[in-house]
Amino acid sequence: MQQSAEDSSSLMDTDHGSNVLSASSPPLNSAVAVAVATAPASVAIAAAAGSVPVPAGVGSAPGVVVVGRTGESLEFHCRMLEEELQSIKESESKLKQQYVESQRRERILARRLAVKEQEMQDFASQIAELKTAQAPGQAALRSALLDPAVNILFQKLKNELQQTKAKLEETQNELSAWKFTPDSNTGKRLMAKCRLLYQENEELGKMTSNGRLAKLEGELALQKSYNEEVKKSQLELDDFLQEMDEDVEGMQSTIVFLQQELKHTKDEKETLEKEVLQLRSYVNGCGTTNNGGEDGTVAADPNRMDTSEPEPESGLVNGSNNKLVK
Repeated sequence: MQQSAEDSSSLMDTDHGSNVLSASSPPLNSAVAVAVATAPASVAIAAAAGSVPVPAGVGSAPGVVVVGRTGESLEFHCRMLEEELQSIKESESKLKQQYVESQRRERILARRLAVKEQEMQDFASQIAELKTAQAPGQAALRSALLDPAVNILFQKLKNELQQTKAKLEETQNELSAWKFTPDSNTGKRLMAKCRLLYQENEELGKMTSNGRLAKLEGELALQKSYNEEVKKSQLELDDFLQEMDEDVEGMQSTIVFLQQELKHTKDEKETLEKEVLQLRSYVNGCGTTNNGGEDGTVAADPNRMDTSEPEPESGLVNGSNNKLVK
């Protein structure tokens, strides 16, 4: 970028110099140009220089003197132009050299950039290879997780590490206890730690007491609900037992009533049986007296109904009645 800025500044300087030279040289007017086209060679040279006006006559003595003066001015002008041309050529050669140098630098920088990019790619590939080499594979991880010997070894190492840490803490605590003084830094730290532990213990005690109280309150509420349910069930059972007692009393009254009815029916039956026996004996006596024949049998009356009942049935009824009465 700096080289391109220098090149642009040098080009601007050369353009500025050419503009100054063109401004310093006198311009040709149209009248002089026409005179140069129609006049002789010597007069045309003087007219082109612009130092003197074109003479009226051709080949006169004053015209010759003018030609001599304009030749010196033309030589001076030519020398100026040659010097300017030489300076332009020198600036052009410098610009070419600067351009070549800038191209060379650009190529060098491009080569360095390519080398750096290649190095970066090499470093990135090396980093990736190192990562892949250091990272264990899935098979190794699975074997490490599934191998019981490795697992046992790790457990033993872990237990030993925990034991050593506990022993180290104990020894450090013992050492700090031996070195403990109220004015020492360790003593102050221990006192602050004890205060902190005491506060934590108080908070934990409050939390545990609150937790126990909440637990007891919950158990009490459950017990109360259980007692309410038991009371309700007891009341229902009492109502049911009262209804059962009333039903039993009603059944007992009906049983007593039925026993009394059975007793009355039994008495009536006994009286009827006695009457039947009396009637049978009476009938048998009347038959023997009225119709005593050869065989001495009683003629059967087809219209008379046999009111006698078999004895076993009466005995069964009596037994059943006796059982019921008892």
